[in-house]
Amino acid sequence: MSAGILFCGPIPAPEAPAVGGYEACNRRTIAALRQAGALVHELHYPQPRGGKLAKLRGYGAGFLALRRQIAATPGAIFHLTGLYKHFALAEILLLRQARRHGLRTVYDIRAGAMHKHYARLGPLYRWLFRRLLRSADQVMVEGTDYEAFVQQVTGKPAFYLPNHINAAGIPPRAPEQPAVLRLIYVGRVNLEKGVETALQTAAALRSRGLACELAIAGPAEPALQQRLQADYGASGAQWLGALTAAQVLEQLGQSHIFLFATRHAGEGHSNALTEAMAMGCVPVATDNGFNRSVIGDTGRILPLSAPAADYADAIEALWRGGAWPALSAAAQARTKLLFSTEQAVARLQDRYQHLLKAPL
Repeated sequence: MSAGILFCGPIPAPEAPAVGGYEACNRRTIAALRQAGALVHELHYPQPRGGKLAKLRGYGAGFLALRRQIAATPGAIFHLTGLYKHFALAEILLLRQARRHGLRTVYDIRAGAMHKHYARLGPLYRWLFRRLLRSADQVMVEGTDYEAFVQQVTGKPAFYLPNHINAAGIPPRAPEQPAVLRLIYVGRVNLEKGVETALQTAAALRSRGLACELAIAGPAEPALQQRLQADYGASGAQWLGALTAAQVLEQLGQSHIFLFATRHAGEGHSNALTEAMAMGCVPVATDNGFNRSVIGDTGRILPLSAPAADYADAIEALWRGGAWPALSAAAQARTKLLFSTEQAVARLQDRYQHLLKAPL
C-alpha cells in the first residue's frame, strides 16, 4: 500500500535485539510490511529508565513527543500496539490525536493478560479500557480468546493478527523418530516461565529409563543458573545461554519436544512457541495465555498447576507411543496455515485498505 503507516509501540532500535514478544513481533510485522512495499514510520513507545520519578517524567515527555510525531508525520494509518493498564488514558489521547489529523486508527492488543487486568483493576479502569477500545477504528487481537469481548464492547468484530513467523524457507522435518529424545526450553530463564519444571521433567524421564537430553536456550541470572545446575544435575541439561534468532531456530530444528510450562501471568502468543511449531518441535505446554488455541491438536496441553510428573507422563506416552512424527508434521503444517508472516501480513494489508475505504 502506498499510504504511510505510523506504527507505534514497543519497537527495538535498529540493529538492537528484540526484548520480549511485543518487540519481536512488531519488528517482524514492520519488516514484512516494508518488504511488501509499504511506507512505515516507526514511532517508538517511551521506555524510560531509573526510579519512579524519572520514569514518570520520561513517560510524560515520551507521550508528548509521540503526539508531536503524529501531528508532523504524513500518513493514513496509525497502528498502536498498546500496553493498556496504567497507559490507557495516554493511549486514548494518542488515538484521538491521530483521528484529529485524519488518520484511521488501529488498536492492537498483544499479550495475554487483558482479561486479568480488566477484572482486577477496578471500575474506573474498566470504563477507561472500554473507551480505549471504542476510540479505535479497528481493534486487533493476538488471540481469538479476545474476539467476543471486543465485539461486545465495540459492536464491531475484532481482527485477528496472531504472532507470526516467516515460514517460507523452513524445511520439513524428517519423519523418523530417533532413539534419543531431545527436549528444549527457550526463553528467559526464570521460574515463572517454567525452567525448573523443565529440569524436573527431564530428570524424571531419565529416571524412567528414557534416553533424553534437555537444552536450555536463553539468558539466565548467574545465581539462579548455579542453583538449578546444583539441584538438577541429573537432568543432563545443556545450558546454551543467549542465542541469536537463527541459532534458536537451529536448536529447535534439532529438538523434538518444546517444553513450555509457563505460569507467566502475561503470557500471550509466545514467539518461541510459534518458532518451535514451525520447526516441527512438538509443544507440551500449560493451559496459559493463548497456548491452547495456538497449539490446537498438534501437541499436549496441561493444567496451569500440573507438576513435572504430569509433563513426564505426557511426553513419555507420546514418545513411546510413536505419536511424535505425526504431531511434528501437524505442528509445521498448522504454523504455515495460520501463523506464517506471509499470510498474516497480507491479511493485515487488506484490513488497512478496508479501513481507508470506510467513511470517517
